[in-house]
Amino acid sequence: MSTNTVPSHQKAILTFNVFFKEDTTTQSFLPSIVSKDPENWALFRNVMAGQKDCKLTIVDKSIETPFHCLLVALFCKQLEDELQTSFEKITMILSPLHKERSCGINTANMPFDSTEHRNDYLQECFAKVSYKKVKIATKRNPILCRDIKITSGDYILYLRFEGGVANGWQVDDAYVARFSPHELLSFASCNLKCRNIFTHGYSQNGVFINVDFLTKL
Repeated sequence: MSTNTVPSHQKAILTFNVFFKEDTTTQSFLPSIVSKDPENWALFRNVMAGQKDCKLTIVDKSIETPFHCLLVALFCKQLEDELQTSFEKITMILSPLHKERSCGINTANMPFDSTEHRNDYLQECFAKVSYKKVKIATKRNPILCRDIKITSGDYILYLRFEGGVANGWQVDDAYVARFSPHELLSFASCNLKCRNIFTHGYSQNGVFINVDFLTKL
C-alpha cells in the first residue's frame, strides 16, 4: 500500500520495503527482519508497547505444511515480544489447501492431506508456542491480499509478504524434515534452521516485504 492508496480516513506515517534474502532460524525469523530497519521497529514498539487493545489479523494463502504452521505461530509470538504487547485477539483468514489428498504419511515440509487437519494443527502450534486460541476462517474464494494487520488504538501496522508469510519456507535440516507433525511440535522451542526456496532458486529473489504504518484521522 503506497501513500496514494491509503483510505481517506487514514494517514500514512511510514512506508518502507524489506528484501529478505538470507537463510535464518525459527527463533530468529522476525529478528532477522527487524535488524534491517531497527529504528522503524523502535517506532512501532514505542506506540504499541503495553497497550491492551492490540489485535492481529492475518490473511494468507501460503500456510500448507506443518512447518509453515509452526513458523507462523512462532512469528506471531515474536511480534508480541518485539512490540512488547500481548494480542487481545488473533484472527486468521486462510485459503484452503491447494490440493487435498487421501490420508497418508505427513512430514514437516509436506502439505497436509486436508484443510481441516491444517487448521487443527495450526491451533496446536499456537497453544504450544503462546498458549493462545486463535480464530481461523477458511475462505473458499481466492485470497488476493497477503496482509498481516496489527491494530492498536488509532494505529495500524501492515506487513505484506509477497506470496504470504510462509511462502517458500522449509525447515533446513534433513533429520527434522522427516518428523511427523507431532514430533515437530515437540521441537517448537528449538532454534531450527530454515531456508526459502526463492532465495536458493534460479531467480534468487528471496522474500519481498512491504510495511505500512498508518494512523486513523
